[in-house]
Amino acid sequence: MGWSNSSDADFDLDMSWSYAWPLYTVFPLSALGFAGFYFAGPYLWPRTCIAKEYQRFGELNKKCWRQNCCAMVHSVGVTILLIVAIATDPTLRSERPIHQYHNVVGYAALSFSLGYFSFAIPWTYHLYFCKGERHATNFALVVHHGVVWIGALTYLLGQTCALYGAVAFACMEFTNWFFITHIILQMLRSKREKLRMVNYALLIVAFGVCRLGICTWMGVLFTEGLAKFTSESAFEWTMVIIQYGIFAFVWALSWYFVYAELKPALGPLITSKVVQPLTKWRQSQANKSALRSLRASAETANDSTTKEASTKESAVDAGLRMENV
Repeated sequence: MGWSNSSDADFDLDMSWSYAWPLYTVFPLSALGFAGFYFAGPYLWPRTCIAKEYQRFGELNKKCWRQNCCAMVHSVGVTILLIVAIATDPTLRSERPIHQYHNVVGYAALSFSLGYFSFAIPWTYHLYFCKGERHATNFALVVHHGVVWIGALTYLLGQTCALYGAVAFACMEFTNWFFITHIILQMLRSKREKLRMVNYALLIVAFGVCRLGICTWMGVLFTEGLAKFTSESAFEWTMVIIQYGIFAFVWALSWYFVYAELKPALGPLITSKVVQPLTKWRQSQANKSALRSLRASAETANDSTTKEASTKESAVDAGLRMENV
């Protein structure tokens, strides 16, 4: 299923038809297919079983619906292709090559994904930066799409870090099966509470196992492999460093998504269990400190009064003694 250039001097940027044909076929067809599916939406969806729900949407929601459907097609397609690529290539799994490695199924999967993102990124960036629709998308997702597009492109050019990129990509897109379904059910205002609960539970499990668990494990292996990596090719080093940086960034972004999701729920809990007791403790300590200061001032004042009285008594005694003399 694949071949590898494992020696330092073997790196070769081969973009011939026999080698890179998915880039010249799957990539443009994918981009055109997703664009066609999106722009056919106004004619397609009113003829489906969700016609009433679709017509109820505002103009922006109709666009988001069509984009979400494109995203679902992409997630399902690329996940299946990447799983096939990994499962049918024992060399890819056992050697975990960082050097140039070509797997035709994986190459086709990334070409398919590059086509999708080449359509989706202009749509998302136009929505966020030009239209200012901050509630329809967010900056983290905008950056995420751009970084993933670069990751796909670097593999198609250099074919380095094949397994790590494939696993990370498959994990992200598999999680999106449940995330996009969650969004779609919300848009449809589905009353199937059990379906929504089951899907959300699967989303949490998939996110925890795939994005946090498997990607963290692969990140450790990637770091170990990179520590042993050598190459005489500056271009190969550049590809590897970029891909490692993208892997680390996407991994960290997954943890940020967890933080952003849990923050509203954990905020009040942290406030009541940590912040408020800490504030009370600090106030208590401040009150104790103020009380100690008052006591110290009072003692100082008493000492001063005692000394003053003693001085006056001494003066009176001295006066009496002089009178007696």
